[in-house]
Amino acid sequence: MRHRWIRKPAWLGLGLSATLAAALAGCGDQTTDKDNAVVVPEPNANITARASSPAAGGKAATGAEASGTATPAAGNATTAAVKAEGWGTLKGRVTFEGTPPQPPVLQAVGKAEKDPEICAKTAPIVSEKLVVNSGNKGVKNVFVFLQRPTAVNEEAKKAALAQHPEFDQKNCTYIPHALAVMTGETVTLKSSDPTNHNVNFQLRNLNQNPLIAPGTTKDITPDSAERTPGPVSCSIHPWMLAYWLVLDHPYFAVTDENGNYEIKNAPAGTQKVVVWQEAATYVTAPSGDSVNIKPNDTTSQDFKIDPAKVKQGG
Repeated sequence: MRHRWIRKPAWLGLGLSATLAAALAGCGDQTTDKDNAVVVPEPNANITARASSPAAGGKAATGAEASGTATPAAGNATTAAVKAEGWGTLKGRVTFEGTPPQPPVLQAVGKAEKDPEICAKTAPIVSEKLVVNSGNKGVKNVFVFLQRPTAVNEEAKKAALAQHPEFDQKNCTYIPHALAVMTGETVTLKSSDPTNHNVNFQLRNLNQNPLIAPGTTKDITPDSAERTPGPVSCSIHPWMLAYWLVLDHPYFAVTDENGNYEIKNAPAGTQKVVVWQEAATYVTAPSGDSVNIKPNDTTSQDFKIDPAKVKQGG
């Protein structure tokens, strides 16, 4: 079989070479910056890794760098673990500015619209949409979390996965009202009431609706992260409402009755911190506010809820 060869004009090769050389010369610095930049993944991606480009002088992490700090993305041989600048603790308080509104009564004593012999039998059921400590203005049930941490401490991850929290249904309310968990963490759903309840998850990646009979339990293990907290409700008792936040890292907290929060073993350096509260939604910017976490130290950061952002009602 004879091959037919076609001679390429010399000007064509020179033109392409010149064009390519000009392009590389014009954006050489930009290419280097891009290769060295930390890749910020979307939720559900491996948040502990970034690309290491040989062309930019990058090198794969050594065993010492990867150990106890971050985990490379599975199946990606070109991805190296991020070496954290150290680990620190982030803590503070979330408070309410001004005079908080009085929480509405959802079900009066002995007058519950469903199962009054059980629900609100001895005490009214009051909205937990905005719970403010009258003494120190601390706000309870506020989610505080890192948006996209630059690295993940293995000890922090293990501690989160070992929590195994319970989500109870007692006196026809959900306990706790606000729950944050990490993907892969098992939560036990239970009912302490002598009546049926259901747990209707209305999260983007979690839409189950299990029935929880009296005295029974059911384990659930979320496997997909969410961008924001999502509601959980009971269709049998429609006033019942709670919020869950599911993240694929361990850097989250829910404020206590004094508005306090604490996040341990967080990656040092500038991190985006998101604060979300049911009545006000985003207290910070949706993408988070920048906070510089000090290595081997405690960084204090308080947040305030603007009354103008609060939506009234139960």
